[in-house]
Amino acid sequence: MTLKISLASAALLATALTAPAHAQETTLGLAAIDLQNSFFVRMKEAGDVAASDYGVNASWQSAEGSLEKQVAIIENFVNQGVGAILVDPLDKNALVPVIQSATEAGIPVITMGNKVEAGDNYSTLYPDYENISVVAEAMGHALGGSGQIGLLVGTRGNFVSDTREQGFVDTMAEKFPDIEIVGIEPTAWDSARATNAAQTWLATYPELDGIGCISDSMCLAASAVTDAMGSDVLFAGYDGDGEMHSMLEDGSMVMDVLTGAYRVGYWNIAVAARLAAGEEMDRDLFMPTFFVTSDDTAAMLKDAGMEFEYITPEQAAVEAENYTEQLGPQLPTAAMSVQ
Repeated sequence: MTLKISLASAALLATALTAPAHAQETTLGLAAIDLQNSFFVRMKEAGDVAASDYGVNASWQSAEGSLEKQVAIIENFVNQGVGAILVDPLDKNALVPVIQSATEAGIPVITMGNKVEAGDNYSTLYPDYENISVVAEAMGHALGGSGQIGLLVGTRGNFVSDTREQGFVDTMAEKFPDIEIVGIEPTAWDSARATNAAQTWLATYPELDGIGCISDSMCLAASAVTDAMGSDVLFAGYDGDGEMHSMLEDGSMVMDVLTGAYRVGYWNIAVAARLAAGEEMDRDLFMPTFFVTSDDTAAMLKDAGMEFEYITPEQAAVEAENYTEQLGPQLPTAAMSVQ
């Protein structure tokens, strides 16, 4: 018996025989500094949610603090032909050649939390200068425009740390000339070094009025020192860590800025997925953030002539994990950056 089929049916049959069972899922390669630090663990957790929401696969690789391993991871991603590469740079200058190799291969590269000048790469940043200026202003008003403060920073040469430091210092100099910054201490984001700096400042300046921090982990370490020494020091920070909420509520911390590890992880994967899909974005992207303070502190600042949009610590606890609604695939491309 001879089976007769039409040309159209034959074409459909050929397609069915040659097509894969399901469409190939886009893979995003992420070269992390490490995947043990709690911040990175939270990033990955929410980043995997973003990958599911956006219909992509996220391959997380740890450089374990090694620049050589991070370079090798990126090279491997290029060889695999992934849809996009994200990297948390261990050394922004040393990574330029391998990033350029990736972009020349047609793969979008996103440098996370650090401005890297590699030509065609994208950088996911924060509106740091503007945000920390508001934080500094809040501290200045809370101190009544005079006093002595210290500033804990990260590592000199790091884009985020340098930008936050500059914004804080500039604002204090411009708006509160009677506030003296008695010390600016690089901590390399190490809690022990923040602890040592706070102990030194309190021994040298027993009337120290405030400590500003470019990252909450430093404030948390310094506050343990001030508590132990019975010092009434006002804090102001950045990151929106939940551990700081009690300090915001009791007024010992005037203001915080919510970026949040979960939100950072989700946002970066969302940006990479959109770039891999061909969406057009600016080379420098700035994460939407929130100012966090108590209603009482906001009222005090309003009386001092400072008004701003904010959320309470209770609301911040919700928004820290509300990333799908804030940054999900249902939103337009413009929602991925505030500038």
